[in-house]
Amino acid sequence: MKRALVLAALLSITGSSLAQYDGPAVETCRAYAKREISFYGSKAADVVFKRDQALTIERYTRDVGSQFVSSVLMGNGVLVMKDGVKDEQPFICLLADEKRAVFFYWLPR
Repeated sequence: MKRALVLAALLSITGSSLAQYDGPAVETCRAYAKREISFYGSKAADVVFKRDQALTIERYTRDVGSQFVSSVLMGNGVLVMKDGVKDEQPFICLLADEKRAVFFYWLPR
């Protein structure tokens, strides 16, 4: 019985990693996204991440191909265009650690 309680407690701790996230990885991914849009000559002037319940991080700690990925950050962001138009889209960001993003992608709606 005690083992079942310990297992249930561990599973609840693991599940809480999907709760709303507000750590350094958010700014790391936002900065990476800004570099990406400037590199590819996008019409976007800025990137803003919405700090809502959709902003979550999942601890992954595996290799994706030959690249180590420790976490996956997901949420909703806004591309602010140079003419002031805003385009809200979900995103996914892969991180080697909380200070190094390795991949960022705007998901289609």
